[in-house]
Amino acid sequence: MIPVSTITLLIVDDEAEIRSGLRSIIPWEDYSISVIGTAASGAEALDKIRYYEPDIVITDIQMPGMSGLELVRRAREEQFDCSFVILSGYDEFEYARTAIKYGIIEYLLKPISIKELTELIKRLRENILSKRNLHSDQLSTLRKLRKAQISLHKLNLIPQLLRGELSAPELRKVINDYSLPIKDIDSCAVLIRAYSPHQSTEENIELNQALIPLRKTLEIEFEGKPILIAEYPPAGLLLLINLPFTSFDNSSFKSLLTRYIRRAENTAMVQIAAAIGKPVSSLSSIHASLQDARQVISWHIYPETGPVLDSASFTAKQPPVVMPGDEILNSILKDNFDEIKTHFNNYLDKLLDRSAPPPSYLYNMCNYLIITVQSQLSRYLDGPPKSYTGNSFATLQSLTSLDEIRSFMCKILCSFADELSVSRAARSDPLIEKAITYINKNLLKNPKTEDVCSYLGLSKSYFSTYFKNKTQLNFRDYTLDLKINYAQEQLKHPEHTPGEVSMLLGYEDYRSFSRAFKARTGLTPSDYQKQYTAEERSIR
Repeated sequence: MIPVSTITLLIVDDEAEIRSGLRSIIPWEDYSISVIGTAASGAEALDKIRYYEPDIVITDIQMPGMSGLELVRRAREEQFDCSFVILSGYDEFEYARTAIKYGIIEYLLKPISIKELTELIKRLRENILSKRNLHSDQLSTLRKLRKAQISLHKLNLIPQLLRGELSAPELRKVINDYSLPIKDIDSCAVLIRAYSPHQSTEENIELNQALIPLRKTLEIEFEGKPILIAEYPPAGLLLLINLPFTSFDNSSFKSLLTRYIRRAENTAMVQIAAAIGKPVSSLSSIHASLQDARQVISWHIYPETGPVLDSASFTAKQPPVVMPGDEILNSILKDNFDEIKTHFNNYLDKLLDRSAPPPSYLYNMCNYLIITVQSQLSRYLDGPPKSYTGNSFATLQSLTSLDEIRSFMCKILCSFADELSVSRAARSDPLIEKAITYINKNLLKNPKTEDVCSYLGLSKSYFSTYFKNKTQLNFRDYTLDLKINYAQEQLKHPEHTPGEVSMLLGYEDYRSFSRAFKARTGLTPSDYQKQYTAEERSIR
């Protein structure tokens, strides 16, 4: 029998090493603490909180999809009385203030001190025990632990299926033991995602909220049907469906889902798309159907496809390669923004000559165009352009419409023209060269126009006009470009957090820095750093 004094603990972190380390590095049993499980995401943690009702939850603050703070907020809304311990590598007052708002007293910074964590856990344990009515709580604790054991396989079933960890006999045993509505027969996966213009990690919380009513509707409408529904971060839902599907009113699954999505879109004011993966012969092979659905959902960038995309309607066959001509480069050399946009739009229209080509084809061709132009401009600059150093292919994949792709590409190509114009001005004009040298040396001092004018011995109005005439840029835009370039380089080092870089560049408000960074690169600072770090890991 589990002692009445046992405290239950849940560990939440998106990094397996940290979850494993926290579970093993402290002898929890010595403190009468039972680690009832771990979770790799906020969504998974929330499900486990609903089933386990743990006394203590140790959670990272920064996770894909649902953040640690969003997890706490959701748990508080559902009235779970857990003691939350927030772990973070971000020493920022804004996070701490939000944590206090949600009633989180304990907020520890990484790297974690084992002694500090141990003392904290001991203190929390005493506080929890002091609040308990031992007589009435004994039965409740045992009931929760029994409920947790029964629910464990249910909670882990979908992740195990997607990772291919269950054999057919194991799967059938889980289905039978826990009376699940689904069987190991012909099945398919359906992926649902919510999108918004200029989507970012910071906005995934609102998108997840937008999917809550849709999930409730689907759970009600499909009750009793052979379907499992789960959250699929970031900002997504996953449905596993036995085939053939039959509705109560003989409607097709696609038409039903279209109706529910349209209703949810009108309520939440966001774009929602769903992709139906190819059927597979057994539930244990469902990961192949999900992989297909993840590819198909990228077609949502075409508005004519509708909200529900079926893999049977699309082909991944790549159209012929359409090489860009010299028109775009010549427009950049002439510093003519209107021509740049016109010639790029003409090129994109050629790529779209065939109806709805695979989005990966568009991403590849646009990425090829950027790389080609960067190489060509190296002859006119001191090396490749510095105005954009991000992963354009990954950024293009994150965009949610053709309009966003057009806007992003035109912005990058025009930034190349700006950089070339400034370089030419500096080479031909000693005054501009002197001003630029001063700006570069004092960038972290947040140089103002007045500072440069004082250095050059010129009036503000004269210098501002002169700089604009020579470089085709105003002073503010030029210094902003330099700051974003500097931020990109600093964020390639994992020890430099986005918050630290923001403060280093003189931003008092992190949100202003994040908006400026994304307007230039297509990604938020945190997304840019995660993307670069992931690329470095894949190279190693």
